Amino acid sequence: MSETYRTVVDPTAVNNPHSYAIQLVGTGHRVLEVGCSVGHVTRHLVAAGNTVVGVEIDADAAEEARTWAAQVHVVDLDLTRLTTIESGPFDVIVLGDVLEHLRDPASTLRDLLSLLEPDGRVIISVPHVGFIDVRLMLLEGTWAYQRDGLLDRTHLRWFTKSSLRDLLTEVGLVATRVERVTHSTGASLLPVNTGVHSPEVIRFIEADPEAHTYQFVVEAARHGASVLDDDEIAWPNLADERAAIVSELDALRSESGGLRTQNAAMQSELDAWHNARIVRLTAPLRRLWGSIRQRRSAP
Repeated sequence: MSETYRTVVDPTAVNNPHSYAIQLVGTGHRVLEVGCSVGHVTRHLVAAGNTVVGVEIDADAAEEARTWAAQVHVVDLDLTRLTTIESGPFDVIVLGDVLEHLRDPASTLRDLLSLLEPDGRVIISVPHVGFIDVRLMLLEGTWAYQRDGLLDRTHLRWFTKSSLRDLLTEVGLVATRVERVTHSTGASLLPVNTGVHSPEVIRFIEADPEAHTYQFVVEAARHGASVLDDDEIAWPNLADERAAIVSELDALRSESGGLRTQNAAMQSELDAWHNARIVRLTAPLRRLWGSIRQRRSAP
């Protein structure tokens, strides 16, 4: 597993779940990093002035992460509650691409929250199963697990924006900030044949503002925590935006129909002008031909 998820992290990268998480954590905090792997994020959290305690299921990966972390627990969270071996408390808990691997994410989150300071924060990143490639693949009647990525074969759970929000609500959390990692169609490398889908299907999917969201990176806090401003700002209701997009598409279709009608009218006018011009240009020939015919028919 340490090799499967090994990656190089640039904390200044844009549109990247690792850099979003590092930026959201900030500096000078006591951090619990769940799923720290070999420490590719850990090292940057420590470099930013944080003290990090890691949690990792793979012993070899944990050994590497100990290079930077103050401590790393080797534990399977589906089998063992972390509170039985760790007392905390922590200012920030990070779960980077972890919840989708758990049998019961809500139960694990509740246990972890007991290690969080009252005004502490949780940073969560999850892949978005509503990404356009997955939707197109399902329309083609396939579901292809991969070595990693959106359909990592070790995933036990899948999340949309609404299901992630429901999970947070279930455990008493509310989003205080939401970042999105977005990609174009085909970026997931899933076996999708975009050529078999009509433009109307693509437009319908892309009318959903989240269609190109590849991952959600969410900062959350307990309900009533002082860090909250307005939870509706973090999770906006996009129904109006979607309706506006659909309305714009309808207007474009209507305009397209009007243009076709206008084009047909212009073509008819051009044909009429062209025919009239031919009549004018050939008038002398027709008069000459008429004279010849008259002379031939004269006795």
